[in-house]
Amino acid sequence: MTGGNTSTSQAGRVGRTGKVGRPPAVDSAETRRRILQAARARFAADGYRATTNRLIADDVGITPGALYHYVESKAELYVAVYTDAIDTVYSSFERVAAEVDGLVAKFLAVMHEAAALARQDRTITGFIVAAALEAQRHPDLLAMLGDQRGRHARFFNSIVADAARRGELPADADTGAIADLFGSILTGLARVSVAAGDERRYGAAVAELERLLNGRFSASA
Repeated sequence: MTGGNTSTSQAGRVGRTGKVGRPPAVDSAETRRRILQAARARFAADGYRATTNRLIADDVGITPGALYHYVESKAELYVAVYTDAIDTVYSSFERVAAEVDGLVAKFLAVMHEAAALARQDRTITGFIVAAALEAQRHPDLLAMLGDQRGRHARFFNSIVADAARRGELPADADTGAIADLFGSILTGLARVSVAAGDERRYGAAVAELERLLNGRFSASA
């Protein structure tokens, strides 16, 4: 599926309805991955309104018509990108949090993982930061985002609630407020990194946060 080549192989996939069928499964999975990556980069850089399916198809190296093998609309593509990005990020957070003990250690592991993800692919952080604003601007998108939209809150509420059950927190601790604090630190640093266009600032801030939380944030430490 490259360019506008209506070759024999493509023509051979035309079914009884006259529509071009889906490509083989292996090619389909790889092309879908490339589409999601290209769309994520476009949405993060240009925003939802300015991004077109034609631009995304050009970035992938396929025709706009071929793109519709995978998505029916730009809104559907945005939701697919959002779902993929959120699942990638929070699955990583769940993994690193499970590898350490203690609430502070879990939170710092998550923050270091967030910084690593930002270094590996800045479009993931940029897209997720922008998605919150896009959902407000486009109510149709908000209605389509589904359960993934609440994964951020569920994750932080879960690790704080687990800490409370283990007796790590004072009896009068407001677990909801602690979860909000952790979540706000994560999203705040992500926004700073994206606004500055320098993902290294994310990692530097996390290093200082670790010193603060571990009691080493003083001249005598």
